Order: sequence, then structure tokens, then C-alpha cells
Amino acid sequence: MTDVPEYLLERSRQRRIALGVLEDDGSGDAGAAAATAPAAAGAPAAAPGQAEMIAAAREAAKLEIEPAPPPDAPWVVAAQTRHRIPIWVLPVLFCLPLWAFVYVKLTEPPPEPITAITEGASTYSVRCASCHGGDGSGSEGGAVGRPLWNGEVLLTFPSLDNSFIEWISVGSEGIGLGQAYGDPNRPGGAHIAGGTDNAANMPAFGEVLSEHQLYSVARYVREVIGGEEISDEIAAERDAEWEHRGGGSDSGEGGGGH
Repeated sequence: MTDVPEYLLERSRQRRIALGVLEDDGSGDAGAAAATAPAAAGAPAAAPGQAEMIAAAREAAKLEIEPAPPPDAPWVVAAQTRHRIPIWVLPVLFCLPLWAFVYVKLTEPPPEPITAITEGASTYSVRCASCHGGDGSGSEGGAVGRPLWNGEVLLTFPSLDNSFIEWISVGSEGIGLGQAYGDPNRPGGAHIAGGTDNAANMPAFGEVLSEHQLYSVARYVREVIGGEEISDEIAAERDAEWEHRGGGSDSGEGGGGH
């Protein structure tokens, strides 16, 4: 683009001032204005209607002063002036859920250790409670199995030996229907497999319970439900036997099978 010389621009401005299109604000060259004034004075008079056109052009040439914009609302000012979140905060926010998960896991108390009694309680609730009742009341409490509470199981099986484990493992049919099981000298007479005293047959659990589960549920029935009292030495011996049968290594089966 070619630059227009300043004197030509000034001459154009003085000409518009002479025609009345532009008002003189005194910013032009005085000498140029004086030189142009005689020419303006000798200019022909405006034709009829030209004065109105000049007035309209003059009004259009005036620069409109735009009003000042209204001030921003307080919340807009606050949003514009608030501190932005630093970029390094983003990975920290991303890692917060992971940190919270790890924190909760580290503050949780460790699970209770599995013992023969706790394993036996779990197995009993899954496999035995439906027939013998949760408290071992059996048919005396409205269930269908023989009662085990109040020492009843201790009368049938005076000791924790293989006969009790076998009974839980093979059940009534394994012993033989009509055959006596447990202590033959039991007060009131020996119990008969498949007898007619309103008690249901004992199912076999040897296929669904491991050796240590059979042993632990027998301990739970005797020591907790039956109320058997044993010394610390006997309890330690039974714990060792439970571990010898596999207890404590894969005891998280919750009463299930192999």
C-alpha cells in the first residue's frame, strides 16, 4: 500500500472544513488552514438543498462516542481473578482413589485366624444346622435330626474317636439301617441307624468334606454344642491332630468339599 503524503491529507481535511462537512478542531497546520481559507471564502455559494446535504454529511461524519460497558458482575470478576489449578495437581487428583483404597486396606484389622472350632462352626452351619438346628436342639426344637445339645451327643459318642468320625462320614446307610451306632451301653439304649424315633436318617458327608473338616465339625459338635469340657492339654492334642489331617492349610473352604 502506498503512503499518502501528509500535506495531501491536510489539504483534504481543510477542504472538508471549508465545505462545512468537518468541523475544525484546531489540530491542522495553521499555515495550511490560512492558505485554504481564501479559497474557501471565494467558493461559490451552496446551491439550494445542498446545505441540508452538508448538514447530514456533517452529522454522519461525527464520531459516535460509545457508552462505557457496564461493570462485570461480582461472580464474573471472581471467576476471572481466581487462581487456576496447577497442572501438577491433576495426577494427584487421579491417584487419590487408589490411595484411599490402599489406605482402607492397610487400616483394616487382619482377619481372624482359622481354628478347628471356627472351621467346625462354619461347616456345621452349612451342612448340619438344617437338620439338627443351629443350637443342636434337633427334633426337640422342631428340626428333623437327633438332638445334640445338653450332652446328648456325648452320651452316644463318649469319646472323640474314629467311630464318631465314621458316623459323620458314612451316615445311616453306611453303618447299615437297623444297626446300632455309638455306645451300645448308652443310657436309654443304643441308637439305631434308621430307627423309628421320628429322627431322619443321617446323610453321609465323606464325599463332600475333607478329613480336617470332618474332624473339626466333630469337635465343634462335642465341645460347643454338646458342652464337652476338656483340658488345655487335650485341646492342644486335638489341634495338632486337626493340623495333621490338613487343617489350617486349606481351611478356607467354608464347609465345602474337596
